[in-house]
Amino acid sequence: MVSLLPMHCPRCLNTRTKKNGFYRQKLTRRYIQRYQCLSCKKKFGSSTHSITYKQKKPFINHRIFTDLCSCVSLRRIALNLSISYSTVYSRFLWLSTLAEKAQTQFLNSLSQPSELYLDEMESIEHTKLKPLTIPLIVDEEQRILGVGVGEIPSKGHLAGISRKKYGPRQDDSRTKMQEILAKLPDRLHPQIVHSDGKTSYVELIKARWPGCEHQQHPRRATKVKEEPHLKHHKLRYDPMFSINQRCAKLRSDVKRLVRRSWCTTKKPINLYKHLMIYACYNNQLQIV
Repeated sequence: MVSLLPMHCPRCLNTRTKKNGFYRQKLTRRYIQRYQCLSCKKKFGSSTHSITYKQKKPFINHRIFTDLCSCVSLRRIALNLSISYSTVYSRFLWLSTLAEKAQTQFLNSLSQPSELYLDEMESIEHTKLKPLTIPLIVDEEQRILGVGVGEIPSKGHLAGISRKKYGPRQDDSRTKMQEILAKLPDRLHPQIVHSDGKTSYVELIKARWPGCEHQQHPRRATKVKEEPHLKHHKLRYDPMFSINQRCAKLRSDVKRLVRRSWCTTKKPINLYKHLMIYACYNNQLQIV
């Protein structure tokens, strides 16, 4: 889109400028209009105010964005595009910054949902001895409204091994869910909130949305074994389908969340950044 606003100087913010020839980009071979400020005499181009300013290859941004949400790892993206891993990693951090801003604007422009779904999924931090929790909030249209990442202690036969090797781990399950609930705008007051049978959700939802109807759907303790070709279990009504389907899509589309994979998260903050990028992809927000 061509802006009709007058070009302003990046140094003194003066709008009194004049055209001063062109220059050609090295890789894209596009001609860029050059300007000169009449006040401070600084020269700049029309691409100075672009979000891709100083990027040598801005044409790879959309490809990296779609590949990150299509079960492709960072190193595989670098190999496919014939660029270095450091370039892909820097664009990943840059895209996550744009995604957080776009997600905030999306929440502020969102109409009041009638139903919300709360649940958590689990992942690992480099090893199964260091599990992570991923709280998630989804509306009835399967749009991701909130996501977070926190550490939790190991369970089962790995609990003792984890404490012996890495020490005790804190449980961030409650605090992370409380944080993403607090990030939602106050005007988003749903009529019904669906969750599983976790007891901590009752107090959190009551404190966040007083008077809201909270429906809990405990998981079945036993599963009925059916013949594989009948698939009777798929014909049952799932009251948590909206969020369960999003969790399954996250397992399928985010490479670091795939089970039985050597592509794991080394830093929990990068997992959060990746999930924010996927939230924009899922909500059909154009950030590049």
